[in-house]
Amino acid sequence: MPDSKPTAGPAFECAITPRYTDLDTWRHVNNSRIYQLHQEARILAHIDRFGADAWFSDDVRIRPLRSITQYREVTWYGSDVQARVQVLSCEPDTYRVRSELSQNGQHVGSQECVMGAFVKGQRVDLPEHVREQLQAAAAGTAEALAPDDYIGVAKAAAQWPMRQQLSGRYADLDADSQRSEAALARYMEQARFGAIRGMDLGGLGILIAAADISFLHYRPGWKPVELGSGITRMGNTSFVFTGCAISEHGLQAVANSVMVVIDQASGRPAPLTEAIREQLTKLKL
Repeated sequence: MPDSKPTAGPAFECAITPRYTDLDTWRHVNNSRIYQLHQEARILAHIDRFGADAWFSDDVRIRPLRSITQYREVTWYGSDVQARVQVLSCEPDTYRVRSELSQNGQHVGSQECVMGAFVKGQRVDLPEHVREQLQAAAAGTAEALAPDDYIGVAKAAAQWPMRQQLSGRYADLDADSQRSEAALARYMEQARFGAIRGMDLGGLGILIAAADISFLHYRPGWKPVELGSGITRMGNTSFVFTGCAISEHGLQAVANSVMVVIDQASGRPAPLTEAIREQLTKLKL
């Protein structure tokens, strides 16, 4: 008989309820909170596969090495978000997982994560039982990711046009007492906001369309974290912020964020005005 190949396991599905405290000043769910919805769905899928205690670890800890989040539509308060999580591929030291979010029958966003394992802050291979189950569940449809060359750009962050400091907070720690994935995603949001808040948009608005974050380590620390940001690309209606967080242990997270200028009345993309381009040029890396 020919060898049979394992079929991909079914996708995990769940419903998550946005909270009032998830809203931003535009009265829709904030982008960093949407990131946390993806994280929650991913963790619930992990628990469903590996058991009720799989959300914590005092040994091997599984965390994202990179996440690419697409913000397709605005997410609102008052309706559950339906989440679907599928393992895409699995290698000895990493695996890829994709989550999809929808609300009221509309696809609102997606995220792909490259996951890795850590012991005492150092990268290790995935535990054998984890790798075997994920390989059996993998759909085998992971496509090549865009280069993460923005990490190299961040090595010159000391010369970037926008820099600010954040004090370490207890709330930045996760259940395993290390700096959390969610906190690092918020740091990338703050790095962007530090530059955007000083801009005169002439009545237009800005929304995030995508965020590509690389997580270099999760070590906690109580010295101030330095954030840096600047503009790396400009298009017709959008531009790219590159941001980073530097802790006492070195470069900790780096992100490319695609920002879209919109007409606030219609919610549709609007061309960058000359005044906006002039302000963005001053932030160029």
